[in-house]
Amino acid sequence: MTIDHSPKQANTGKLGKDTLQLEKEALSEQVKRLIRAEGELYESQQELDAQIKEYKGLYELNRILNGTFNLVNIFRETVAYAVQKLEFEKAVIFRKDEETGSYYVCALDGYYDPEEKTLVSKFTLKQDDRCLLPLIAAGKEYLICKDDSGAAELLELRPELHMDEYFIYPLRCYALPQALLAIGNSADHAAFYRRVEESAGALLCLGNLVGLVSSLIENRITFERMEKAREHERLAEAKYRSIFENAAEGIFQRTTEGKYLDANPALAHMLGYASTQELMAEVIDVKQLYLHPESHAELERLLEEHGAVEGFEAEVYRKDRSVIWVVLNMHTVRDGAGRPLLYEGTADDVTGRKKSEKALRESEQKFRQLSEALEQRVRETVAELRQKDRLLILQGRQAVMGEMLSNIAHQWRQPLNMLALLAQELQITAKTEGLSEEFIDGNVKRTLEIITHMSKTIDDFRYFFKPDNEKVGFRVMETIEKAVSLLDGSFQIHGIRTEVDQTGDPRINGYPTQFVQVLLNILINARDALIAGHREMPLVRIRVFTEDGKTVVVIADNAGGVPEEIRDKIFEPYFTTKGPDQGTGIGLFMCKTIIEKNMTGHLTVRNIEGGAEFRIEV
Repeated sequence: MTIDHSPKQANTGKLGKDTLQLEKEALSEQVKRLIRAEGELYESQQELDAQIKEYKGLYELNRILNGTFNLVNIFRETVAYAVQKLEFEKAVIFRKDEETGSYYVCALDGYYDPEEKTLVSKFTLKQDDRCLLPLIAAGKEYLICKDDSGAAELLELRPELHMDEYFIYPLRCYALPQALLAIGNSADHAAFYRRVEESAGALLCLGNLVGLVSSLIENRITFERMEKAREHERLAEAKYRSIFENAAEGIFQRTTEGKYLDANPALAHMLGYASTQELMAEVIDVKQLYLHPESHAELERLLEEHGAVEGFEAEVYRKDRSVIWVVLNMHTVRDGAGRPLLYEGTADDVTGRKKSEKALRESEQKFRQLSEALEQRVRETVAELRQKDRLLILQGRQAVMGEMLSNIAHQWRQPLNMLALLAQELQITAKTEGLSEEFIDGNVKRTLEIITHMSKTIDDFRYFFKPDNEKVGFRVMETIEKAVSLLDGSFQIHGIRTEVDQTGDPRINGYPTQFVQVLLNILINARDALIAGHREMPLVRIRVFTEDGKTVVVIADNAGGVPEEIRDKIFEPYFTTKGPDQGTGIGLFMCKTIIEKNMTGHLTVRNIEGGAEFRIEV
């Protein structure tokens, strides 16, 4: 065999080596890719196994939870699953209080010491807490709190939950969460448990758990509400049946043709039947019950026009053919198309009321006749009493007339003397010195002043006897000045000093002449008491002011006061402490009548230090 060692053969060998090297490198890359793919496959298999394990756990949890209708048990199983299967350190469920809207701890599990467990179980979250706003107001899927993330309000919950990293998920079946799931770890033990992180796997497993529990909560709440609705329906039906059977008034349902469909015992007894069955068997058409067929026709017409009738009165037969009065209240029950199906209503026996109304009408007729006769008698009596009041007032006024005349005599005596002196002075001066114009003017001026004063006294006296026909507004001080003016001469003779204190200028709507009469009677009594008491410095003080919207006149003296044993009697008619020749006993009685009856005011008396005080309020 011959071997060719030429250069061509050497190049060929070198080329083969290079190709082999390239194939070796390609194979190496393929091996590496296979190894990586095998690792990724292993990791995927691990994740798949974990997911299968979690799904099996969820399936088992679902099987357990479906066996209970108690929400508390559902919540307890959920936190146990979160700790045991999802491998978090702690889990807490807050349940919503339907009355307050707050969330309270209803289930917790995990590694809490007894003190921590007690503290956490007492913790509550309010619906409007800032930390819950993203869940409740914004509808966020979950909240997360970690060292490097989480709002300040979430960080503040750490000591309350005894967790340093945690999720909060809403367990919702309606707009507002029915419960909240808080799940996480403490800082000291976080390395030994599943970490709180927003990885796809963590969010998937928690999302599956929350979805399962939320749907179960919805089912249970729906079930509870249905049970409550059924119970309410059962109670309402029992209540209705009890009311129906035991009602005092008759209750019925009947067809539009007039046949009873249902009736209660009260209706049967009202119509004289032993039972509802007997009533429904014997009354084929309610028309046969009506004494007057036209009443039944009118009832049917009203039901057809208005669909309801209230307070319809009719006379109907009982089983024994006796007649009673009933009041019917009825309405029409219609189908979906608006066609009448039946009538429902109540019936009440008002026979007794009708008899009472008839008796009442007869009594009213008699009463009307008696009332008219009584009114006539009252009018006559009132007119007679008014005439007596006018006579008493006139009598009281006449009782002080002599006093007034005496006062006028006293008040005129000095002016008359002055006029006499002025006349004598005029005569003497004319004879001795002659009359100058200046002297005559001065004499005339003084004479006119005296005559004006005397004329004013006459005017005051005439004012006192001026009749009061209707109420008018008048100044209180004006009447006080007139009364004091009329008694001024009498007071001066006996040295009685008068003081008048005025606050403001009060006015009264009433009878001014009668008011002057009241003042005169009180002032005359005060004067007589001061004269009888022989006081060294007799004084009458009059105060006028306004109090609580009323005009008040207070007249006080220092005559020693009214004896206690007669103080309650001084306003009685014909009571007097003076002799029969000095007093009639009607003065203060008429004062009280005028103030309280004619002017709707008050007149009272009391003893003060040193004397008596009369108080007028109008």
